[in-house]
Amino acid sequence: MPFSPSVRNGIRIAPLLLATVAIGVAVVVGMADAGTTEPAGPAALRNPFLAEVAEQIGLPTRAWTASGTHTARGYTTQAAETISVEGMKADCDNINLNKKLAADFRSDVFGPGVKGFFYKCRRISPDTNKYWFTISSANHTQIDKLCDLHTGYPVVHDEQHDTYWIDEPFTCTRRADPS
Repeated sequence: MPFSPSVRNGIRIAPLLLATVAIGVAVVVGMADAGTTEPAGPAALRNPFLAEVAEQIGLPTRAWTASGTHTARGYTTQAAETISVEGMKADCDNINLNKKLAADFRSDVFGPGVKGFFYKCRRISPDTNKYWFTISSANHTQIDKLCDLHTGYPVVHDEQHDTYWIDEPFTCTRRADPS
């Protein structure tokens, strides 16, 4: 099987591992609605594989979590004048095939400790990709900032696809606290 990891804002993980993590991270970080009474931690303890993944990426046992969608535009240069059609397509293809787990997502915006999981991408216009995400942090202010539609995101370079990205605000459709 060819190895085509996704590395934009994240770490490299093999496709088969990501498929398994896609199922398990939701359990570990507690994707349930905010009214859930069971903490996320015990699920990882019952599954040694997920416990190891959580430990390796520093996933906190108790974390605030947000899920939803966001959009981004890819450009050929940092000046953001010409759309990178190839880079945007490659990023969507890569996420849809391999998923993406970011152990320190957008630390330039949120600071350290934000864990991001991107599991679906769709091109919604010639210049815009839409992404589905679940993001967690032990620090609720980072999740509040993520879900704030006024949070700004500087241009970031994706070496794998040689594309400069402008992330647009994250629309959080579900949030969960660690209680």
